[in-house]
Amino acid sequence: MNANPPLPQFGRVALRGGLVTAGAQGFKMVIQFLSVIILARLLLPEDFGLVASVGPIVAFVGLLQNLGLQQALVQRKDISDKQLNQVFWISALVGLGSAVVVAALAPAIAAFYGDQRMLGITIASALPLLLGSIAAVPLALMNRHLQFGQLAFNDVITAAAGLVAAAVAAWAGMGYWSLVLGPAVAAVVALGAAWQVARWTPSRPDFRVDGEILSFGANLTGFNLVNFFSRNLDNILIGKYSGAVELGYYDRAYKLLLFPLQNITQPLTRVMVPLLSRIHEDKPRFRDLYVRTNWMLAAVTMPGIAALTLTSEQVVALLFGPRWAAVAPIFAWLGIASLMQSVSSTTGWIFICQGKTKAMFQWGIYSSLTTVASFIVGLHWGAVGVAAAYAISGYVLRVPVLAVLVHRVGPVTAADFLLMQGLFLASSLLAWLAYMVLPASLVGQSDLLAVILALGLNYALAFILMILFPQSRRILLATLANVVRNVR
Repeated sequence: MNANPPLPQFGRVALRGGLVTAGAQGFKMVIQFLSVIILARLLLPEDFGLVASVGPIVAFVGLLQNLGLQQALVQRKDISDKQLNQVFWISALVGLGSAVVVAALAPAIAAFYGDQRMLGITIASALPLLLGSIAAVPLALMNRHLQFGQLAFNDVITAAAGLVAAAVAAWAGMGYWSLVLGPAVAAVVALGAAWQVARWTPSRPDFRVDGEILSFGANLTGFNLVNFFSRNLDNILIGKYSGAVELGYYDRAYKLLLFPLQNITQPLTRVMVPLLSRIHEDKPRFRDLYVRTNWMLAAVTMPGIAALTLTSEQVVALLFGPRWAAVAPIFAWLGIASLMQSVSSTTGWIFICQGKTKAMFQWGIYSSLTTVASFIVGLHWGAVGVAAAYAISGYVLRVPVLAVLVHRVGPVTAADFLLMQGLFLASSLLAWLAYMVLPASLVGQSDLLAVILALGLNYALAFILMILFPQSRRILLATLANVVRNVR
């Protein structure tokens, strides 16, 4: 397989890649949404809490799987077979080391939480780390070659395999082990699918890596490490000081809200990073594509998040049942925090595609410090306090600073970054006010009707504001015209 294929017609590739990825991700979101609901009804809160306590530690070590080299393979303009081989062997070696480290940490993790069940959970959770590192280069090649459809299809079958394995194990009475088995099966399926499609074979081991690639990957890995630590310290603190049951509630709220969001932004990142990397020297074109993409991303995600946040009690009652009522206030605060995260998370495209991973690392340090501080402040009030402190600190301490940094790096401006989110924050506030004045006899008829009304209000008002605002109106109409033209 040629490592540096010519780029097809840009606009068509971007649109078709986005549509194919969105369609496949719709199936994956349904699968993972079902996973959250099915497993919540088959397992106990303690089961989720046990695995969630170990999960952040395992995943933190897993960030070292390929030292950011997979993304470097996608971003670089040209890559040789020799460099591919070097990255593969480095990734495999680091993946093996990561798995060994996690297994070695198992006794300490069990002692930290005072629960010997975590010994086996931690050791079993190490296997996907090795499998993921071996799949790094095939996945990077598929992404580099713009095989978005195949990548999305692989994601769907991987998610389905993981759900089936976990659900069958839970139904068979395996308890928390079903939550360990699911990811292991998914990792095996993902590895096999990636190698089957990529059809690339490594040569003899070579552990030397180009300095530029290594520097790019090191800064990106540094960002991922500090960012992940801050994003997952909440699980560790709640598990340690509030117990597995409360962490189980927090984990379900987090997964219910952020899984759908991640399943939109992560595949979109897969499409946008190779495309933006090809045009990063053309600043006006880079800015235009980034801004247009994020206007539509905000239009799809922010009204939905606002509606679910508004009806958090009804959503939890519908999906999980009455025994999970404690999830609702946690879900509401995380929803407030997540409103701007769909767009904020894509700023990584700006840094990665322009090779500015050092600035990205510096931002990660600041973001992590403020996030950790918010967790410590909120912990006094348990899981709800952690979620509330995280939400408030995001709007006060992180979003304004990120806007300034994005403006400094360019070509996207702070106004670009804030305007697209401000419009949908405004529509969410208007929808909240409209929902509050609805007759109680209408809203209180059923939980499902309440959620439907909230969704309708949020998307209707968001659409109206988009039509009224000139920039968003142009982007909306142009996107719809492109979709129609390509469907024909």
